[in-house]
Amino acid sequence: MLLTACIGTVATEQATSDDVSSNEHVGAPLSITTAAPKATRRVVVRATASKPPDKAVEGELRVRVTARWIPDDPAQTTSPWIQLLVSHADHSSGPDASGVLVAGTPVTLEAFASLFGDCKLNTGCEWPMDVGFQMQPNAVPGTVELEWTAQATAHAVDTSSVPKGFTVSVSAP
Repeated sequence: MLLTACIGTVATEQATSDDVSSNEHVGAPLSITTAAPKATRRVVVRATASKPPDKAVEGELRVRVTARWIPDDPAQTTSPWIQLLVSHADHSSGPDASGVLVAGTPVTLEAFASLFGDCKLNTGCEWPMDVGFQMQPNAVPGTVELEWTAQATAHAVDTSSVPKGFTVSVSAP
């Protein structure tokens, strides 16, 4: 019985090609403040091939942010929180990563989002993604300076070989 279950699991697994990574997209630096504690930036992930087969594509987007907390009053020792949210443009998402900000100490957060949907390589694959930054809105007055990057990986489904000319990119819209 156990052997049958194992064989069934192996038989239903889909083959996938090796992952192909995009170049790292460097987003424009930005700041959020306790007066304006949220900001969202959109990126678009695209997968293309020079001879695209009729294969589904899926993958993952990784976003990394480095945050620096600068309180308006340098003597202030309160440490607010920050959240990094990554979601499909049409879907809401909860916090993907969060941390506590400390003046003078950069905080790095990393979040991931799956690239999914009914995407066939021969019809073009594009995922608009929102990258959200949010700090504690009721914190002591101050500014958070943000530097961020995004990188995607993707692969073709139902094939073990990478499609000819397969590329993945991340860019601003």
